[in-house]
Amino acid sequence: VQIATSMADIDAYLEKHKVAAMLNDAVNELVVAKPDDPISFLVDALFREAAVRGQQPVYLSRLLEVRATLQAEQAEAAKVLAERNQLKEQVEKQEYRIKHLLRTLDELEGGKRTTSSVAPTPAATVAASAVPIGHTGFSWSAQVSGVPIGHTSFSWAAGVQTAAPSGASNGAAADETADAGDVSKEAFSQRVSVKRVFKAGKAAVGKSILVSGWARTVRMQKEMAFVEINDGSTLVGLQLVISKKETNGWDELSAIGATGCAIVATGNIVESPGSGQAVELQAESVSVVGVSDGAQYPLAKKAHTLEHLRTLTHLRPRTNTFGAVMRIRNALAYATHTFFQNNGFMYVNSPIITGSDCEGAGEMFQVTTLDVSKPPKTPDGAVDYAQDFFGKQAFLTVSGQLNAEHYACAFGSVYTFGPTFRAEDSNTTRHLAEFWMIEPEIAFADIIDDMNCAESYLRYCIAHVLEHCPEDIKFLAKHYDPELPKTLRFVADTPFARMTYTEAIEVLLKEKNVKWEFPPEWGKELQTEHERYLAETYCKKPLIVYNYPKDCKAFYMRLNDDNKTVAAMDVLFPRLGEMVGGSQREERLDVLLRRMEEMGLEKEGYEAYLDLRRFGTQKHAGFGVGFERLVTYTTGMTNIRDVIPFPRAPGTMAC
Repeated sequence: VQIATSMADIDAYLEKHKVAAMLNDAVNELVVAKPDDPISFLVDALFREAAVRGQQPVYLSRLLEVRATLQAEQAEAAKVLAERNQLKEQVEKQEYRIKHLLRTLDELEGGKRTTSSVAPTPAATVAASAVPIGHTGFSWSAQVSGVPIGHTSFSWAAGVQTAAPSGASNGAAADETADAGDVSKEAFSQRVSVKRVFKAGKAAVGKSILVSGWARTVRMQKEMAFVEINDGSTLVGLQLVISKKETNGWDELSAIGATGCAIVATGNIVESPGSGQAVELQAESVSVVGVSDGAQYPLAKKAHTLEHLRTLTHLRPRTNTFGAVMRIRNALAYATHTFFQNNGFMYVNSPIITGSDCEGAGEMFQVTTLDVSKPPKTPDGAVDYAQDFFGKQAFLTVSGQLNAEHYACAFGSVYTFGPTFRAEDSNTTRHLAEFWMIEPEIAFADIIDDMNCAESYLRYCIAHVLEHCPEDIKFLAKHYDPELPKTLRFVADTPFARMTYTEAIEVLLKEKNVKWEFPPEWGKELQTEHERYLAETYCKKPLIVYNYPKDCKAFYMRLNDDNKTVAAMDVLFPRLGEMVGGSQREERLDVLLRRMEEMGLEKEGYEAYLDLRRFGTQKHAGFGVGFERLVTYTTGMTNIRDVIPFPRAPGTMAC
């Protein structure tokens, strides 16, 4: 009886509120709509029915209250943020005024105008000056930078810290750290660089400046003219807006202004109505300081092949491609010095003229003042080099390594960075007769330290370029290598693979699907096809191969205990092949003499090198980086002649 009564009450309640009908309607709508989220669909149906009945669920009311509260808080936060930004802008303006007032006072006190300032003491110098007695620069820097016991600074850096650090140690140029709106003049000049104008952007609108550069385009109209100038500081050019009525120099520009001419202009920075750039210069005066015959100008605004531009080495730096390449080359050179200086290396200038053949290959340019058509002869008919300028045969150096070793055995860690020469009759895209080499030498170091240093250096340089040349990288990716940014980021962030030469040969011999031009064989040098396969296909990242057979390496590389291999290493890059070659040097005098004899080298010319083994010998190691190969890889270019200002190759010596 109680159950029946309860059911009757329930039915009456459901009938009173029409719950059954409401649910039936909702279910029917659900069946017709077949939504992916049926629960949300039914909840929405209940809300709609509540609105029709004039009812409002408690939790819906609560949600509406929460929404109103959030909206009020967001409005208050936006107000606070706006006030904060306004205060920040006022502070920046005051700081800018104070900075330039101080500069003006300095100029007045000095009695002359100057736009440069004394550079702050580099962080590395401060750190070096604080090295305690009993520590070397490396041992102390390892402690203060958290390098664990058992690691050298290089081995720890190779595994963990290889990206270019921020701040002063990153070597950013002055304009990289310029304040917003700063359009300071270039050092030792009255002009403002185009790069600085664009960096300042709209924050510099209204400021009066002087700019100069070379005209990329000159468009003359009846009452207006538009000239795009570029000064090499950045990829894009700055547009000058010139009015016939308001700009001094209109007549001169209309008469002799043309593509390629040198222009100096003054005016005010204004916002650009076009989409290509944020600002442009409303010119008050313009002067053509160097005329150019636009009809004869070799770099008319059209596409030029790289082959054609190689015949114009004096003008090709004005093109976008070579502007980007040379700015990246400059950044890599800066990063090179920064890396080694920050790690305690001394920069050593190795000689260009030498009497020894470091590589033992014999492909050297001879230097002589003798009459080559009629040289003096010895009694046996040979050329009498005793009468030459140096009293013996002399050559252009193929490497600064041997000289760097001399200084490493006195200063611990040194590096050279200079031109080297090789008289190799090769016209490939990978060879030059004159090229630059970076060659560090580290005393009291073995092959492991050497590999760690090479990896750290390469990753540092590439990270530096990614940070400081993004515009140029983007341009080269668009026109030459779409994968360039991704490739460089991967190299900078990824530890290199490592394997022995013997392991590498085993990998190559197991590969049955590749038809080798030069079949791999233990005891022979790895060919480019082998190196690229190992780096691109097998490891899919940069790779260090070490412990090569002694018969395919130079005499100065340390003989391993197996008497078959030497402690040599090569860093191999995808798309390129060998990027770095290095080794632990042979420090044992008797072994070194035996190796020289095996390779047919005379002691004459190597006396100083041998003395290093007689007086305080120690294990030491080093490597060489072909700078142009590094630039080639970092820019995505495919011909090494396009990454050096003035290429030298067989039959080629323009300028």
